[in-house]
Amino acid sequence: MALELLAPARNADQGILALTCGADAVYMGAARFGARQAAGCDRADFERLTREARLWGAKVYATLNTLVYDAELEDARRMAWDLYEAGVDALIIQDMAYLELDLPPLPLHASTQAVCDSPAKVAFLAGQGLTRAILARELSLAEIRAIHAASDIELEGFVYGALCVGESGQCYLSGSICGRSGNRGECAQPCRAPWNLVDASGRVLLRDKHLLSIKDLDLSDHLEELAEAGLSSFKIEGRLKDADYVKNVVSHLRRRLDAVLERRPEWARASLGRCTHAFAPDPSKTFQRGHSTYRLEGGRQSMGTPETGRHLGESIGTVRSIQADRVVLDRRAEVHPGDGLAFMDGAAAAGTVVNAVEDRQIFVQDPSRIRPGTQLHRNLDLHWLRALRGAKVERRIPVTGRLVFPEGAVTLRLEDETGLSAEARAEGEFGPARDPGAATKAMRDALDRMGDTPFALAALEAEPRFVPVSRLNALRREATAALAELRRAPRPRQAPRPASPGAPLPAAALDFTWNVANKAARAFYERAGARVLEPAAELQADLRGRVVMTTRHCLRFELGWCAAHPNAEPWRRLAEPAGPLFLENGPTRLECRFDCARCRMELVLREQAP
Repeated sequence: MALELLAPARNADQGILALTCGADAVYMGAARFGARQAAGCDRADFERLTREARLWGAKVYATLNTLVYDAELEDARRMAWDLYEAGVDALIIQDMAYLELDLPPLPLHASTQAVCDSPAKVAFLAGQGLTRAILARELSLAEIRAIHAASDIELEGFVYGALCVGESGQCYLSGSICGRSGNRGECAQPCRAPWNLVDASGRVLLRDKHLLSIKDLDLSDHLEELAEAGLSSFKIEGRLKDADYVKNVVSHLRRRLDAVLERRPEWARASLGRCTHAFAPDPSKTFQRGHSTYRLEGGRQSMGTPETGRHLGESIGTVRSIQADRVVLDRRAEVHPGDGLAFMDGAAAAGTVVNAVEDRQIFVQDPSRIRPGTQLHRNLDLHWLRALRGAKVERRIPVTGRLVFPEGAVTLRLEDETGLSAEARAEGEFGPARDPGAATKAMRDALDRMGDTPFALAALEAEPRFVPVSRLNALRREATAALAELRRAPRPRQAPRPASPGAPLPAAALDFTWNVANKAARAFYERAGARVLEPAAELQADLRGRVVMTTRHCLRFELGWCAAHPNAEPWRRLAEPAGPLFLENGPTRLECRFDCARCRMELVLREQAP
């Protein structure tokens, strides 16, 4: 089994950076119909990225994972063909309408938005011709094993990055209260906003807390277990993140995955080239809200970030006193001038910049909002960031060189691990060397200087003859350029998986949570034997009284009120009130329902913003 490290790309430049840092594949949003509307890319971006990916034997996947309306079906079909012609290797889809369209011969990956969360659902998707299922983020190892045992479809899972608190593809909170649907790529992230927790009498139990904001995912210590469970693609979240995040996190995961591959020779790498990173990757230094393994082990852990939904960074201490622009901490902090500091000012995150440091004293640009007792965090480590940005990262494909001497010429042949080869030839007479050892070393030294090429000389076969270094340099330049061009040339792509219906659709009557937004999707599900009771939420005028989010993040657990899963460190020590609980933000009121049998929390829309 080949193990794939899959990186996000906001644009072609970030995609190429991810490949340089060791990604085996990159996913990038199409100009339309991608679940991150702010990260759409045009055909030229895809052409540039796919050309670079082919060099490494890597792949590029295009996201077309929003719901499509009837009037957009033809545009979506054309977009799929445009991406095919740009060289992408697969399409990531949510809307089953695509299975009713005339698509190019490309594999289809079921987005996590397609609710790939059970053996029955994934087995059904496999029977419909989907090549890969991108699993729900909240699954445990046991659940992944069960899905893997149910079908032979490829499994992809998130291993790092931000987590949606709602179950993917079935969160309607943003659409219902902000008019911006996550299933249409427009999520306004109201889950990261501050909410009040209110009891049935209207008493406010918690005020202005980020009660639906949860920590980020980091499964970098569990890659081997995930592969054993059946995962073959390890996905990094972050198509809206910056280049610093991509360079840091991809390099970190590449090192971790390479360590697994060294221990487990039965698993292979999914692309070519070995990476060297002239810096120490550290995921805590770039954007993160705290790290968690979420539900991987099957049990519960505190996931909330109630103080803020933003990146605070690493804690550096508590403020003891303030004098003018001098802040005195309770301990010595390893910070430097130019570093950024973050702290909470009431319900809002605030920040300032370090001017100077003297032991436990930090001189800051703006101390006006800092109070004694404030927890300070460093959210920008300037020295580390400069090192990251200046550090060289190289990716090299090992090649074997062979110098042969046909009559009146010398030929250099370079061959990579896949057997692809290129040659360069120079005319002339090249007699035996007076000093065979010195000649062999000179040949090796000249041909080993691969410079800015993507290759590294792993071995050289050569008869010891005298060849001027200038000739060797010219041969090396010509052969490496020819081999790189061959590697970047279009190649046959993986064929689509043929449909072979077997596993039934795991539902007979489909409500709005099945996201049927067009006539083609309706036809697909009806052909599968289901009855569509109502259209997608985006086509409904009012969702009051309906569940707009289901989540495995539970406020009863976070506050220590769950008898089945005692929480030793709840956010607050509050007495549990009788009756229902509500989340309120402005005119929006959500009732919290607790489905303890399934260990879920549901949010029901009671009041809707005008």
